[in-house]
Amino acid sequence: MSDIRPEEIKQAFALFDPQNTGRIEPRAFQDFLNTLGDEELKATIRIPTQPLDLKQFTDLMNRYNLDEHKDPEEPYRRAFMSINKDASGHVSSQELRVALEGFLGPNVFSEADVDEIIREGDVSGDGRITIEEFLKIMHKSEKRHRGEHVL
Repeated sequence: MSDIRPEEIKQAFALFDPQNTGRIEPRAFQDFLNTLGDEELKATIRIPTQPLDLKQFTDLMNRYNLDEHKDPEEPYRRAFMSINKDASGHVSSQELRVALEGFLGPNVFSEADVDEIIREGDVSGDGRITIEEFLKIMHKSEKRHRGEHVL
């Protein structure tokens, strides 16, 4: 088994550490495992009780060779699908709010914060985020996480 490329691990880590705290909470790690879809694999991995830093996350990724998704956008696509509960093809501010509360707990983002996230990502201006808009948001987030300048 070969190790997963570091940039792939950082992409996955950044997705579940949206506030760039340098840690993934156990609940967010569980959500990450749920995106993999492999029930047998999920059953073999013990969910940590403490937040994971990037090194610990990398070790787990490599130990279980969690690189079944060669498409670097696949984790984002799965995240979008998990947020888009009604399978409408777009994420509303309500769906985003529920997802953020599930990942980070209540009261981390205000209603105004969530509306601002929607406004920033909503290129079409319809008040919702499509998969394409979501992917653009995630790519910008990756760049910010790596310290790159983002327009």
